[in-house]
Amino acid sequence: MKTIYLISLFLHASTAFQPSGLQQKVVQKFSRCNNALKSHNDDMSDNIDRRSFLSSGAILASSVLLTGASPSAFAEDNQAAAIYAYRSSGLPSLRPIGLTKLTTRYEGYVEAPKSYAKSGIPISFDFPSDWLQLDKLGGGIQYVDQRNGDKLYILKATLPADTNLKTVAKSWFADVILSPEGDVARSGVVAEGGRISRSQMTTDCTAEDAPSPCIGRRRMILKYDTVTGSGVQTVERRGLIDAYQIDNDVYMMVTSSNAIKFEQKGSRERETVENICQSFKVGPAALS
Repeated sequence: MKTIYLISLFLHASTAFQPSGLQQKVVQKFSRCNNALKSHNDDMSDNIDRRSFLSSGAILASSVLLTGASPSAFAEDNQAAAIYAYRSSGLPSLRPIGLTKLTTRYEGYVEAPKSYAKSGIPISFDFPSDWLQLDKLGGGIQYVDQRNGDKLYILKATLPADTNLKTVAKSWFADVILSPEGDVARSGVVAEGGRISRSQMTTDCTAEDAPSPCIGRRRMILKYDTVTGSGVQTVERRGLIDAYQIDNDVYMMVTSSNAIKFEQKGSRERETVENICQSFKVGPAALS
């Protein structure tokens, strides 16, 4: 029963981003199994047996691995989509901070642009200690709050020619993050109507008082809808984006929250994702 509980928990945590295709069919199969378990408790002979349930579990695990993060060498060919900033240089450091230990600091390296002098770039960020890590085997960095489906991704994308973090159109961020060829979509998100509602350069390297050395940084709010499993209803979502430019690539912390909770003044959900993005560091500053 412990295995059944864990699989049910996984399904509940994934409801914020509805899967499609093969994943949708598998999840529907598990939903039926889960409902049967709730209805019949120990008497499951008429609806499901242990062998078929575990067999379905293997199918679900395989489908998640196959349709989740793609290898960076394959994904880099598509420069019009944001992909995971894949981990490099071994496992990251996960260190509880503060007296209450309710926050964890992630410190590690992700793959650098091909033109970069080193193979890896240091990153760090803080997040709630009870958020669940996803895609441990695939190499992507993403965590989810199992209570409400709020999520974070670490993504990267290549800027269009003759642009930089400051000059590129804000619509470009919505396009690459929600691209059908990007890793957000590959993770199961079916999104509609993505647009950037707010954009601000928080570190402008072209300004006279810019720090030296300087890494450009930009903060944005992304508005979009996710399509439910039935394909009829949509749920409004808000993404908070914190982006840095390294060479011609942009490294992004992207969070996703329910729009109502995000827009609610003083909400815990908004405070949480704002703290996550504010703590995000890329480059030498991440090592301090």
